[in-house]
Amino acid sequence: MNMIELKGVKKVFGKQTAVAIDQLTIEQGEIYGLIGPNGAGKSTIMKMICGLLEANAGHVSVAGVEMKESNRIGILRQIGSLIEEPSYYDNLTGYENLQILKELKQLTEEDVTEALAIVRLTDHKNKRVKHYSLGMKQRLGIAMAIMGRPKLIVLDEPTNGLDPQAREEIRRLIRSLPEKFQTTVMISSHALDEIEKMVTQIGIIGSGKLLYQGTIEHFKSQHSGNLCLRTSDDALAASLLKIELVEDTLLLPMVSDEQLGRMVEGLVAAGIGIYRIYEVTKSLEELFIEFTASDQL
Repeated sequence: MNMIELKGVKKVFGKQTAVAIDQLTIEQGEIYGLIGPNGAGKSTIMKMICGLLEANAGHVSVAGVEMKESNRIGILRQIGSLIEEPSYYDNLTGYENLQILKELKQLTEEDVTEALAIVRLTDHKNKRVKHYSLGMKQRLGIAMAIMGRPKLIVLDEPTNGLDPQAREEIRRLIRSLPEKFQTTVMISSHALDEIEKMVTQIGIIGSGKLLYQGTIEHFKSQHSGNLCLRTSDDALAASLLKIELVEDTLLLPMVSDEQLGRMVEGLVAAGIGIYRIYEVTKSLEELFIEFTASDQL
């Protein structure tokens, strides 16, 4: 089942089209990473999914139900979100903030206790939020998002501004959510190495449009990578394989194992020794910069 589906969705601010999505789908149980440059429309998409903004055209569905004004509140009870930054009363304690949300969402005391334990704030629940560190405030925001085990959890830049240890804690928590809660997670981040460590699917947004949707592995295989070959006679090998010798390295396109095997057999038959074969791939960040800077925008 698709947990999220956007069809023909458009959001306009004045004369500026912020989002124009033909189709975006997120299956139940996925950790879906939405990535894109600043101003690409990531937060706008998340706000429409969470009912904070209304699309000018198209349909936004959550758990198979199209969001309308008449059922908006019912759908929102199934969603936990942290958009842009945590929202809390800093003069109240962490526990008191969660109590307010408990009443609003008609949850139980057990839900509060569980959320505090999961984000490791139980020992700090009676401390006023204004005395929390940045990492603790972020964890409180995530506690608010996951409290009550919602079907969908939407997190906008969940590791923003955190130190390396805190980022790893948040990453570990997010990775555990689908199995622990049987939930679906949608996250956005500018830190692409963070996304790569957490998600099962990605959507790349550029100028409000969905440029790619699928796995990171498939994206990398489609847009990056070479096989590098070092031999006893690179010049002859380049001639036989009909490829160029680049900076004393033979660069082959990504081919199947069978194709590579036949190439190696041909070189060996020609008396060429094979010294080394290895893959060279670009990071997700390098690919992302190239991809969103292309004419596809």
